[in-house]
Amino acid sequence: MAVSKYAYVYARIRARMSELMDERRLRELVDTRSEDFLSSLMDTAAYKDKLTKAALVGVEARKIEKTLKEDLIDQYLMVIKSTEGAGAIRDVFVEFLRRLEVKNLKAVIRAKAAEVHGTGTGTSTAEAPMFFPVEDFFKRRISRLTEADSIENVIKQSESPYKRVLEDALPEYEKSKRVLVLENALDEEISAAVREKVERLSGADKEIARKIVGTEFDLANLMILLRCKSEGIAEAEIRRYLLPDGFSFDFYPDVGAMNDSISAENVSSAVQLMPASAYKEVLTGALSSYEAEKSLVPLENALSQYFFVTIKSILRGCPINIGTIIGFLYLKEIEIRNLCTIAVCKENEIPAEETMKMVML
Repeated sequence: MAVSKYAYVYARIRARMSELMDERRLRELVDTRSEDFLSSLMDTAAYKDKLTKAALVGVEARKIEKTLKEDLIDQYLMVIKSTEGAGAIRDVFVEFLRRLEVKNLKAVIRAKAAEVHGTGTGTSTAEAPMFFPVEDFFKRRISRLTEADSIENVIKQSESPYKRVLEDALPEYEKSKRVLVLENALDEEISAAVREKVERLSGADKEIARKIVGTEFDLANLMILLRCKSEGIAEAEIRRYLLPDGFSFDFYPDVGAMNDSISAENVSSAVQLMPASAYKEVLTGALSSYEAEKSLVPLENALSQYFFVTIKSILRGCPINIGTIIGFLYLKEIEIRNLCTIAVCKENEIPAEETMKMVML
């Protein structure tokens, strides 16, 4: 896409980039007293109008999350509208937006599995997932699936393109009762769709999009591997779950460099046996926290932090091209995740030092 064709959307993105919070501002919000958090957040120009319309009373984390997710979708829709007439570019951003719809569907499946396998009754008093509001754009009513009484009925009532891939994965899920089976089927569908749209780009646009998307696929594969290890899943089964694409050649699932990790006995060994890379360095740094907490969260947070830093680095080197737009959307998504995390911590009176461990800077 010629630079001239980027001019309009780039101008809009640059204006919004200037409103993204820096580390100092995020630390201020973390350190703010719970009773002052909302007023401090409303001082942020990017969110002031929406938060005012939401008529919040104090720190209502779910309402704050709903409002912030609406803002994120508005940014995606602005980009999609601004790239009308640039078919291949627009198509990439539509698929990027659809990633959030897939997250909604995965949240439904996880919640339904927790109801059925957690209580055995098919009912739950847990709050419904807080969805990304994309139903008006895609015209698929994922939220209605929360009313289904089983995962099987969630799948029956789902729509294209998800129904077929979930139906194909259902027999394996019924055998193993692992939600990972269904989540992986959705991940494979959306990653293939994103990859196909990226390959339609040309020149520098294709190169930069491949790098960003491929890095995300690498990190997804690493988390799939670690999750499988934590659940004691066999090596042959792990290979079926890994996504077929990535940025780092060493992390393609069919390449021998990862064999030792895939064959490892546990999570710690899997990390230690990875080929030398920035990914291994990041995960190794988080291993002590994983071993102390016996939770994958520190490892997942470490990879998310790495991706955050990578995106910022890519943005600094980008001229006016698709990388600027993709980078902004990812940074916006991370910012909103940070703010939702801080809101939950404030609502639950979690100390600032503990909150900071969950925030990406």
